[in-house]
Amino acid sequence: MTRELADELAVLYRELDAEIERLGWTCRACGDCCHFAEHGHELFCSEPEAEYLIADAELPELVTHEVCPFLDEGLCTRRQRRTIACRTYFCDAAPEDDITALTELWTHRLKRLHERFGVAWNYARLWDHLIRRKALSGKD
Repeated sequence: MTRELADELAVLYRELDAEIERLGWTCRACGDCCHFAEHGHELFCSEPEAEYLIADAELPELVTHEVCPFLDEGLCTRRQRRTIACRTYFCDAAPEDDITALTELWTHRLKRLHERFGVAWNYARLWDHLIRRKALSGKD
């Protein structure tokens, strides 16, 4: 990922965070939502989001679909770099229809960012991106 794309992604995330704050929604930072299997959801993101998330970090040893590999003792170790899906998933803070609309709007903005930078739209489960990255780095 280019530095310019990473910078634009950071701006997109800051704008999303400001919108969530304006709406009055808050994340308890409890780590509950990071237990994917327990809550019956999967975390999807684009490839640049996954790259941004893991930038300057060690790839996790264990990558599963059950728990986010960046959860450590109940806290997100990559909180400032988390994906749009992470930023718009709330355990109990907002009406589901409103969250869905917000997620769709910001995912659309993310898709436009991909188009602007000529990056293919590879929207997949986080662990698929991480497993692919581990295989490319020879750490699988």
